[in-house]
Amino acid sequence: MNNFTDIVIKKFFDAIDRNFMLFCVDEVVIGFSGGADSVCLMDLFYKNKEKLGVSIIAAHVDHGIRGEEAQRDCDFVKQFCEERDIPIKTLKVNCIEEAKKNKEGVEECGRRIRYEFFESLRNECAVVVTAHNANDNAETLLFNLARGTSVRGACGISVTRNNIIRPIIYCTREEIEGYCKENSLQYVVDSTNLSDDYTRNKIRHNIIPVMEQVNSAAIKNITAFCNDMSDVMDFLDKQADDVLCKARAGINVYKYDPVFYADPAVQKRLILLMYQNFTSSNATLDRKKIESIVNLLYGSGRMQLFGDEWVEVTKKEIRFFINKPKESYPVQHVFVGESYRQGDFSICVELVSYDKELDPGINTDTLLDNLIDCDKIVGNVYLRGREAGDKIKPYARNVTKSLKKLFNEMNIPIELRDSIPVLCDDEGIIWVYGVGAVARTHISESSSNIIYVRGENNDW
Repeated sequence: MNNFTDIVIKKFFDAIDRNFMLFCVDEVVIGFSGGADSVCLMDLFYKNKEKLGVSIIAAHVDHGIRGEEAQRDCDFVKQFCEERDIPIKTLKVNCIEEAKKNKEGVEECGRRIRYEFFESLRNECAVVVTAHNANDNAETLLFNLARGTSVRGACGISVTRNNIIRPIIYCTREEIEGYCKENSLQYVVDSTNLSDDYTRNKIRHNIIPVMEQVNSAAIKNITAFCNDMSDVMDFLDKQADDVLCKARAGINVYKYDPVFYADPAVQKRLILLMYQNFTSSNATLDRKKIESIVNLLYGSGRMQLFGDEWVEVTKKEIRFFINKPKESYPVQHVFVGESYRQGDFSICVELVSYDKELDPGINTDTLLDNLIDCDKIVGNVYLRGREAGDKIKPYARNVTKSLKKLFNEMNIPIELRDSIPVLCDDEGIIWVYGVGAVARTHISESSSNIIYVRGENNDW
């Protein structure tokens, strides 16, 4: 074998073995553009499929951007696979239209479509294989640093991620092209890679060459640096996981102290993990948002993350929540013996004899707070949500407060406040969920007609 071939094969197998890339894998879906990287990757798998114990599927995407050139690439990969009896699946899309429709950048859209297509071809015991190399990794690192990144971005391209593996990530572009030449492998050249219209190409054509003039081993050294940073990231993840277990206080709710007293590097990772556990989207927090949340730890408050996703920090807890648009709830007439729902809350109004029908399963203080003297009610009883300007004088408190202030003092989750049940008669508020009866209608020693208002909510 020739020099480049020996180097590439060694790095290929080292990457697979060191990272357990093919553990319990019987099939690989290889992203096959027809460029030098993917041709090299395909050849490595084709020649070693028996040794590796895997079958191969090639997957090619025409992004609908390069016209005749894209068709040339498609014809090339089909012929390459046909000559080797490799199954191939192709997809043609209009990335420009898709990007506009989904309000994405064209590159971002193309990447998403590619990986969705690759994933659609994968069975339970298969992995997706991409041909990212050491130069791609170096370009990604420099791009991340220029754009602004954290330790995660300093790791470059992940060697493995979920069901994706990158076995030639340690091979340089020079080594890959040398492998193709030594093994008489033809490949196509994407003309968009030759211009500086894309940011990555500017780095490839202008910055990497200068770095290699400074040190010919620049790519190798950047690869080693990214590996070191990946080890650091793994350590931080383990530390963050430990703190996360101690801090967890409920669904998307975390104790303040374990997070506040964590090492700053772990703290930032913690915040990212908490958000990832919370969100159902593919969004992630950038450095600016993470630092803003860290700043909240030294005070208090809340901030919007994305859309209706919010985080709130108090000296007691950190809470991620969905802040739904304010809902208006219809006013409902209330009758004894009936149950009612408002948002995620439910209440039941029961006629009780205070002396004889105390439920031993109910806390006595809670029962007392929620007892109302029927004879003190004026007119009809209604159920509604809170309204601007609502004020009450709670039972056993010689002070009148607004519901807004009371809810703040009670740390009631913001997203629940508008749906909290409020009972009124024709004169005003007589009871509020979580607060109890107001002084005007609360029972006294002479009360004989008494109702008990029982409320429930699973989130609070």
